[in-house]
Amino acid sequence: MKDSKKFAENCLPVADERRNTPSYYLPLVFIIALMWLIPTSFRNNVKSAFAYVQVPIYAASAQLENLRNAFPQRTLSKRDLIIFCENLMQENIALQLKVATLAKDIPDISQSEQDYRIGNFIAKSARVIRRDIASWTNELIVDVGTNRGVAEGMGVISQNYVVGRIKSVHAKTSVVELISSPQFKMVVHARGDVTRSPIVFSGNGHNVFSQATGIATNIPMEIVSDGEPISLVTSELSGVFPKNISVGLIKSPGEHESSFFSSSVALNNDLLSKLYQVAILINLGD
Repeated sequence: MKDSKKFAENCLPVADERRNTPSYYLPLVFIIALMWLIPTSFRNNVKSAFAYVQVPIYAASAQLENLRNAFPQRTLSKRDLIIFCENLMQENIALQLKVATLAKDIPDISQSEQDYRIGNFIAKSARVIRRDIASWTNELIVDVGTNRGVAEGMGVISQNYVVGRIKSVHAKTSVVELISSPQFKMVVHARGDVTRSPIVFSGNGHNVFSQATGIATNIPMEIVSDGEPISLVTSELSGVFPKNISVGLIKSPGEHESSFFSSSVALNNDLLSKLYQVAILINLGD
């Protein structure tokens, strides 16, 4: 009897005190902290990359759904198919009438967009509609083209920063060559330089996880002041951009023996990695 009682006591559930110890929650805390430490640009790029994976998945599922819906129709007789097609034609006519009615109440978006003026330039608003991972740092596509007077070589800005210029134009879309592209080159000058000495800027390229940079050459030593950062801005002499639009920053000019030197230029990485709306500059002339 005592042995059976002792056995029953041993079989009683015993609370696992280890589950209440903080060590069990350390992995969860570590994962949450790691998510906050990951750079925002990295998370956005991963999210965009995942979106490219979703597209073929959705397309394949849509095709399977169409096949599933079409299979029962293949078993219909010829008479039933004729009736089915007549019903589809009636539904199509009804939808066309509905679309025509709604179109009268919807204003033309292209006509309602507000352009604004910067000096001798008209800035036309454009929306980024495509940006491939393979060419993320070199180019993107916007939703305006020859339909709104856009031409090759026009400057593109956003938030008073140079974004790039128009590389090619189509009827309703345009390809923008970004300022970080190695093929992008322009003449700039240092902000506050009264002589406006010409400085050659070119894109240096970068991957999606690094700082966007450029290279400035032919920088005169006269503009260096005690190692202070040098802000590069556009020159109105280019005819592509108005004056004093920000290009980038030379953070540490340093000391050089020659009268001219070259340096790396830090671009606005946050802006370039999150471009949704830009403005295309159209020169009105004098």
